[in-house]
Amino acid sequence: MWCGSQARQAASAGRVASAPGARVGDADRHRTATLLGNAAAAGLLTLDELDDRLARTWSAGTGADLAAVEADLPAALRADRDRRERALQARAVARAALGHHVASYAAVMTLLVAIWLVVGLSAGAWYPWPVWPALGWGIGVAGHVRAARAPVA
Repeated sequence: MWCGSQARQAASAGRVASAPGARVGDADRHRTATLLGNAAAAGLLTLDELDDRLARTWSAGTGADLAAVEADLPAALRADRDRRERALQARAVARAALGHHVASYAAVMTLLVAIWLVVGLSAGAWYPWPVWPALGWGIGVAGHVRAARAPVA
C-alpha cells in the first residue's frame, strides 16, 4: 500500500514542466497532444493544423516549444484540462489512502465488537454500543470510498 507522499508523487507524475526552458518528457508531450485532439474535436483546428501541431508537439524539447503549440487555443480549453487533471490527482490520492482507512476501520470495529461480546458474556449487558462508533466512523469511510470512486468528467 502507498503512503501519502508516494500517492502525491504518483499523482503529480503527469504535470508539465513549469519553466519554459525546462526539458519536457513524453508525459508532457502526451498532455499537449491530448489538448490538441480535444481542440480538433471541438472544431478549433483543422486536420492539417492538427497534423502540423502534433508533429511539433512530439519533436518539442522544452516547455516553451509546447507552450508555442498551444498558445492560441482558448483559455477555457486549457482550464478544463487543468481541472480534469486536478480531479484525477485528487482521486489518485484518495485511492492510494483508501486501503489504510478501510483496514484501520475494520480492525477497530472488530476490537470494539470483541469488547462488547466479552462485556455481554461476563456482565450480561447487551446494549449494542459499538454501533455508534461504527456509524460515526463509517460515514467518514463512505465519504472516502465515494471520493476514490468519483467519476472524472
